[in-house]
Amino acid sequence: MDTQKNLMMFTIVISFIYGIWAIFAPESIMSAYGTSEEFVNPVVLNVVMLFGVAAWVVAILGWHIRSTVTEENVEKAMSYFALAWLLYGLHGVLSEKLQTWPEGLEPATFSESTIGGIVFLVFSVVYFMLRKPKSS
Repeated sequence: MDTQKNLMMFTIVISFIYGIWAIFAPESIMSAYGTSEEFVNPVVLNVVMLFGVAAWVVAILGWHIRSTVTEENVEKAMSYFALAWLLYGLHGVLSEKLQTWPEGLEPATFSESTIGGIVFLVFSVVYFMLRKPKSS
């Protein structure tokens, strides 16, 4: 069960760091996602900061889940963590499309956001595959 707890901690740390980034440097996140300056305004920055708070909520809930996980419920807990990575990944893959709607539908774009989304989708698969501890 050490592997599962370590993977849970990885999610917690990444969510916490992403939250700090979004709350204290929302312009930097917008730039990393390739958002043109014409779309950056106080309302959008506030929404990015709100998503940073949501990332902290994921970290806090993850910390709670990690502290209460047992051999009996570790598979279910890991499934929740896999779902969280799936959602992060889908956001990364789809965000480029949403920012350039409707022109972004064709041709397919492949940005840093898309690459990050693919990495997060891979994390989701890894977490799902490792959801059960090895039998002793």
